[in-house]
Amino acid sequence: MEIHRSYFYYTEKKDDTEVEEAIRAAAEFGDGFWKIYSRLRREGKGWNHKKVYRVYKAMHYEKRSRLKKRLPARVKNPLVMPEEPNVTWSIDFISDRIECGRQFRVLNIIDDACKIAVAQEISMSMPAKRVIKVLEKIIWLNGKPKNIRCDNGPEFIAQVFKDWCKGNEINIIYIQPGKPTQNGYIERFNGSYRRAVLDRYIFRNISEVRELTEAWRKDYNEERPHEALDNMTPFEYREELIKRKEAV
Repeated sequence: MEIHRSYFYYTEKKDDTEVEEAIRAAAEFGDGFWKIYSRLRREGKGWNHKKVYRVYKAMHYEKRSRLKKRLPARVKNPLVMPEEPNVTWSIDFISDRIECGRQFRVLNIIDDACKIAVAQEISMSMPAKRVIKVLEKIIWLNGKPKNIRCDNGPEFIAQVFKDWCKGNEINIIYIQPGKPTQNGYIERFNGSYRRAVLDRYIFRNISEVRELTEAWRKDYNEERPHEALDNMTPFEYREELIKRKEAV
């Protein structure tokens, strides 16, 4: 190995036990390095910051700084039920797990005017680009909304999503952080879906989730009466709204 015999047998004689115990006591409530060092100084410990930091690093107590996301000011918008379809769509995510423990996400999209479930996309991963593809598909089938109401999730505040909405002349209505009631229509839909499907079954794979979800969505849209829609189904109420618009 071409190393000196004394180097091979050398053992470090530093004993940092006292420093480690002091750091451990000072870090009881999760303070960072400089706060810990100030505490040790106040306690009369004479170690300089270089030694304390060396031991601190060796103990793996260092913390990664988490940048705080700065969102622009969100204005409270009234939750108004539109008088015609495709004025405002509400979108939101809901998540659950399959039997093996893997998490999946469901992107729910409803039309605020008639409460129709426009789409429910299920996947293990749902980045902003995937959300855009889903929206492009259902817009081609159902028409384009004027507004999209959503929370401040990373998929919805992503620049690619905002650019896509701007390019398609779709206005994004962001709710205020921590105010899910401002997106009450989709929150109520999420609750109905969770009680009827997610909390009711144990899924062996993602295909079972998609199959049961599609069956439930068909029943929700075409068979299930809604008190808020004069006991009509969402499909029936949408047809009623279209007739009213044509009669004007």
